Amino acid sequence: MADKALSEAAQASLKKHAADPVVLAAHDSAWADQFAGLAAQMKAVCADKFVTIHHIGSTSVPGLAAKPLIDMMPELRRHEDGPSLVPLLEPLGFLYFGAYGIEGRHFFRRKGDVDVNVHMFETGHIEIERHLVFRDALRSDPKLLAAYQGMKEELAARFPNDVDSYARSKSDFIEGVLRELGAPERPAGPDS
Repeated sequence: MADKALSEAAQASLKKHAADPVVLAAHDSAWADQFAGLAAQMKAVCADKFVTIHHIGSTSVPGLAAKPLIDMMPELRRHEDGPSLVPLLEPLGFLYFGAYGIEGRHFFRRKGDVDVNVHMFETGHIEIERHLVFRDALRSDPKLLAAYQGMKEELAARFPNDVDSYARSKSDFIEGVLRELGAPERPAGPDS
Protein backbone atom coordinates (compact mmCIF):
# COMPACT_ATOMS: atom_id res chain seq x y z
CA MET A 1 0.00 0.00 0.00
CA ALA A 2 1.33 3.41 -0.90
CA ASP A 3 2.19 5.59 2.08
CA LYS A 4 -0.04 8.39 0.73
CA ALA A 5 -3.09 6.14 1.25
CA LEU A 6 -2.26 5.62 4.92
CA SER A 7 -3.44 8.00 7.61
CA GLU A 8 -0.79 10.22 9.17
CA ALA A 9 -1.06 8.17 12.36
CA ALA A 10 -0.48 4.92 10.45
CA GLN A 11 2.53 6.41 8.63
CA ALA A 12 3.97 7.62 11.94
CA SER A 13 3.44 4.17 13.48
CA LEU A 14 5.28 2.46 10.61
CA LYS A 15 8.26 4.80 10.99
CA LYS A 16 8.30 4.53 14.78
CA HIS A 17 8.20 0.72 14.84
CA ALA A 18 10.34 -0.06 11.75
CA ALA A 19 13.27 -1.16 13.90
CA ASP A 20 11.37 -2.72 16.80
CA PRO A 21 13.40 -5.51 18.38
CA VAL A 22 12.48 -9.12 17.70
CA VAL A 23 12.03 -10.58 21.16
CA LEU A 24 10.52 -14.03 21.63
CA ALA A 25 8.79 -14.78 24.91
CA ALA A 26 7.94 -18.19 26.33
CA HIS A 27 4.33 -19.13 25.66
CA ASP A 28 1.99 -17.39 28.09
CA SER A 29 -1.43 -18.89 28.75
CA ALA A 30 -2.70 -15.33 29.32
CA TRP A 31 -2.50 -14.75 25.55
CA ALA A 32 -5.68 -16.79 25.03
CA ASP A 33 -7.50 -14.67 27.62
CA GLN A 34 -6.16 -11.46 26.05
CA PHE A 35 -7.44 -12.63 22.67
CA ALA A 36 -10.87 -13.43 24.14
CA GLY A 37 -11.11 -9.98 25.73
CA LEU A 38 -10.07 -8.23 22.54
CA ALA A 39 -12.50 -10.31 20.47
CA ALA A 40 -15.33 -9.37 22.82
CA GLN A 41 -14.45 -5.66 22.51
CA MET A 42 -14.34 -5.87 18.73
CA LYS A 43 -17.63 -7.77 18.52
CA ALA A 44 -19.27 -5.19 20.79
CA VAL A 45 -18.40 -2.27 18.50
CA CYS A 46 -18.57 -4.04 15.13
CA ALA A 47 -21.89 -5.76 15.84
CA ASP A 48 -23.01 -8.01 13.00
CA LYS A 49 -20.13 -7.30 10.57
CA PHE A 50 -18.20 -10.42 11.70
CA VAL A 51 -19.04 -14.09 11.23
CA THR A 52 -16.38 -15.11 13.77
CA ILE A 53 -12.95 -14.06 15.03
CA HIS A 54 -10.02 -16.51 15.03
CA HIS A 55 -6.90 -16.39 17.21
CA ILE A 56 -3.99 -17.01 14.84
CA GLY A 57 -0.23 -16.60 14.87
CA SER A 58 2.25 -17.94 17.37
CA THR A 59 0.40 -16.71 20.47
CA SER A 60 -2.45 -19.05 19.48
CA VAL A 61 -0.23 -22.16 19.69
CA PRO A 62 0.29 -23.58 23.20
CA GLY A 63 3.95 -24.23 23.93
CA LEU A 64 5.31 -22.01 21.13
CA ALA A 65 7.50 -19.02 22.00
CA ALA A 66 6.30 -15.87 20.30
CA LYS A 67 6.65 -12.16 20.00
CA PRO A 68 4.09 -11.03 22.59
CA LEU A 69 1.68 -9.86 19.91
CA ILE A 70 -1.90 -11.10 19.53
CA ASP A 71 -2.86 -11.87 15.93
CA MET A 72 -6.60 -11.85 15.29
CA MET A 73 -8.44 -12.82 12.13
CA PRO A 74 -12.05 -11.64 11.98
CA GLU A 75 -14.12 -13.07 9.15
CA LEU A 76 -16.17 -10.31 7.58
CA ARG A 77 -19.61 -10.98 6.15
CA ARG A 78 -18.74 -8.57 3.31
CA HIS A 79 -15.31 -7.33 2.28
CA GLU A 80 -16.79 -3.87 1.64
CA ASP A 81 -17.52 -3.48 5.36
CA GLY A 82 -13.82 -3.26 6.30
CA PRO A 83 -13.30 0.49 5.81
CA SER A 84 -16.55 1.29 7.65
CA LEU A 85 -15.04 -0.29 10.78
CA VAL A 86 -12.20 2.25 10.95
CA PRO A 87 -14.13 4.84 13.02
CA LEU A 88 -15.40 2.06 15.28
CA LEU A 89 -11.97 0.55 15.96
CA GLU A 90 -9.92 3.76 16.21
CA PRO A 91 -11.30 4.57 19.70
CA LEU A 92 -9.97 1.16 20.79
CA GLY A 93 -6.49 2.21 19.59
CA PHE A 94 -6.46 0.42 16.23
CA LEU A 95 -4.87 2.09 13.19
CA TYR A 96 -5.95 1.07 9.69
CA PHE A 97 -3.31 0.08 7.11
CA GLY A 98 -5.56 -1.02 4.23
CA ALA A 99 -4.62 -4.32 2.56
CA TYR A 100 -1.01 -3.97 3.76
CA GLY A 101 0.37 -6.24 1.06
CA ILE A 102 -2.27 -8.97 0.88
CA GLU A 103 -5.13 -8.54 -1.56
CA GLY A 104 -8.52 -8.82 0.10
CA ARG A 105 -7.24 -8.03 3.60
CA HIS A 106 -8.13 -5.14 5.88
CA PHE A 107 -5.20 -4.78 8.28
CA PHE A 108 -5.38 -2.97 11.62
CA ARG A 109 -2.64 -2.65 14.25
CA ARG A 110 -2.60 -1.54 17.85
CA LYS A 111 0.53 -0.85 19.85
CA GLY A 112 0.15 -0.55 23.60
CA ASP A 113 -0.14 -2.62 26.73
CA VAL A 114 -1.01 -5.56 24.47
CA ASP A 115 0.19 -5.30 20.85
CA VAL A 116 -2.35 -6.57 18.33
CA ASN A 117 -2.46 -7.23 14.60
CA VAL A 118 -5.90 -7.66 13.02
CA HIS A 119 -6.11 -9.43 9.65
CA MET A 120 -9.71 -9.11 8.38
CA PHE A 121 -10.87 -11.13 5.39
CA GLU A 122 -14.28 -11.82 3.92
CA THR A 123 -15.55 -15.32 4.76
CA GLY A 124 -14.26 -17.76 2.15
CA HIS A 125 -11.05 -15.84 1.41
CA ILE A 126 -8.13 -18.18 0.74
CA GLU A 127 -6.02 -16.63 3.54
CA ILE A 128 -8.44 -17.78 6.21
CA GLU A 129 -7.91 -21.43 5.34
CA ARG A 130 -4.14 -20.94 4.99
CA HIS A 131 -3.80 -19.36 8.44
CA LEU A 132 -5.99 -21.97 10.13
CA VAL A 133 -4.26 -24.93 8.44
CA PHE A 134 -0.84 -23.71 9.60
CA ARG A 135 -2.03 -22.91 13.13
CA ASP A 136 -3.76 -26.26 13.52
CA ALA A 137 -0.74 -28.14 12.15
CA LEU A 138 1.50 -26.50 14.77
CA ARG A 139 -1.03 -27.33 17.50
CA SER A 140 -1.22 -31.00 16.53
CA ASP A 141 2.34 -31.91 15.47
CA PRO A 142 5.05 -31.67 18.16
CA LYS A 143 7.87 -32.24 15.62
CA LEU A 144 6.62 -29.43 13.40
CA LEU A 145 6.23 -27.20 16.46
CA ALA A 146 9.83 -27.90 17.50
CA ALA A 147 11.16 -27.24 13.98
CA TYR A 148 9.27 -23.96 13.73
CA GLN A 149 10.42 -22.93 17.22
CA GLY A 150 14.06 -23.59 16.31
CA MET A 151 13.79 -21.60 13.11
CA LYS A 152 12.13 -18.67 14.90
CA GLU A 153 14.92 -18.60 17.52
CA GLU A 154 17.60 -18.64 14.81
CA LEU A 155 15.89 -15.85 12.86
CA ALA A 156 15.39 -13.73 16.00
CA ALA A 157 19.12 -13.99 16.63
CA ARG A 158 19.93 -13.14 13.00
CA PHE A 159 17.48 -10.20 12.75
CA PRO A 160 17.32 -8.78 16.30
CA ASN A 161 16.19 -5.32 15.13
CA ASP A 162 14.48 -6.08 11.82
CA VAL A 163 11.01 -7.49 12.35
CA ASP A 164 10.20 -7.35 8.61
CA SER A 165 13.20 -9.53 7.66
CA TYR A 166 12.37 -11.87 10.55
CA ALA A 167 8.80 -12.26 9.27
CA ARG A 168 9.76 -12.61 5.59
CA SER A 169 12.39 -15.23 6.40
CA LYS A 170 9.74 -17.54 7.85
CA SER A 171 7.83 -17.60 4.55
CA ASP A 172 9.57 -20.53 2.84
CA PHE A 173 9.06 -22.75 5.90
CA ILE A 174 5.38 -21.81 6.19
CA GLU A 175 4.73 -22.23 2.46
CA GLY A 176 6.40 -25.66 2.53
CA VAL A 177 4.16 -26.81 5.37
CA LEU A 178 1.06 -25.47 3.64
CA ARG A 179 1.98 -27.24 0.37
CA GLU A 180 2.63 -30.50 2.22
CA LEU A 181 -0.77 -30.25 3.91
CA GLY A 182 -2.59 -29.45 0.68
CA ALA A 183 -3.61 -25.93 1.66
CA PRO A 184 -4.48 -23.60 -1.21
CA GLU A 185 -1.62 -21.58 -2.62
CA ARG A 186 -1.66 -17.82 -2.46
CA PRO A 187 -2.11 -16.43 -5.97
CA ALA A 188 1.11 -15.08 -7.44
CA GLY A 189 1.37 -11.33 -7.44
CA PRO A 190 3.53 -8.39 -6.48
CA ASP A 191 3.30 -9.15 -2.76
CA SER A 192 3.76 -12.94 -2.94
